[in-house]
Amino acid sequence: MDLLPPVILSAATLDEYSLEFVFDEPVRAETESLLVQPELPVASVTADGNRIIVAFAEAQGIGTPYVLHLGAGDAAGNSLGFVYEFTGWNPRLPEILINELNPRGSSGTPDCIELFVRSAGNLGGMRLLIGTAGKYSGELVFPALEVADGDFILAHPKSEGLPEEVDELVSRDESGGKLATPTAWDFWFPGSPGLPGNNGAVTLYSRKGGDAVDAVIWSDRSDNTEEEKLGWTGDGYIFAADLSIQGAWVSSGPVSLPSEAVDVSASTATRSLCRASVPQDSDSAADWHTVPTSGRTFGETNTDDVHNP
Repeated sequence: MDLLPPVILSAATLDEYSLEFVFDEPVRAETESLLVQPELPVASVTADGNRIIVAFAEAQGIGTPYVLHLGAGDAAGNSLGFVYEFTGWNPRLPEILINELNPRGSSGTPDCIELFVRSAGNLGGMRLLIGTAGKYSGELVFPALEVADGDFILAHPKSEGLPEEVDELVSRDESGGKLATPTAWDFWFPGSPGLPGNNGAVTLYSRKGGDAVDAVIWSDRSDNTEEEKLGWTGDGYIFAADLSIQGAWVSSGPVSLPSEAVDVSASTATRSLCRASVPQDSDSAADWHTVPTSGRTFGETNTDDVHNP
């Protein structure tokens, strides 16, 4: 006897007019609880085997945060009511690289992540994670904001809770706080999660449930191929496995080794991890170097100078 309700295996925004939910068994849509906030007219809710497609009568607002309430039932009469949060489809995604970060920040020079815009577009709904979709400690979902080729974006994972630490939506000089600069668009991670100092990753996704746009993974560990985790910490192994599966980081095997990550051992608060002044993107540690002391360049063109111990 089947006493268990359907389980959602995946959820995705297909385009500006539709969502898809995939379940572990054939389902029917239960629309008694159907609600979208803020209001977005629903044209149809269609069940097709293990899938439910929700189609909207109007295009979603770019980067607009929505909440959908819906139900699904199976042939045995078991039902699942669920709530799904998503951001409006963005047809104008810019090309963006993670360009610089200092995972070993200090009180005076806190952790910071720099993004570099390589083609104009809109940030709306793009998702920056400290970690990967499989495990993360911080999440920043960008609001709708037009950015231009050559723009810098600073994402601050370590705030002080000051009123001047505001997300910049109109001008690049709106925000205060440590490392905020008028040469970049400043945004602040909710909850001030900080960056892992020794073994961590930062991943930029096109949207919730979307593809990885760019990623970087760093470590101070040594390889150990005799261990199940290859020498990684538990979290580090999850990051490495996720990025390898997504094709977001080059690896010699199914899961990248610690030695294939960016070496963080010489980094400090002011010796950041950087791409080159003209950034390259091979999805590997070859794109990155540690700058000399006081060589951080958040909100400016990166230096090509390399720290020599």
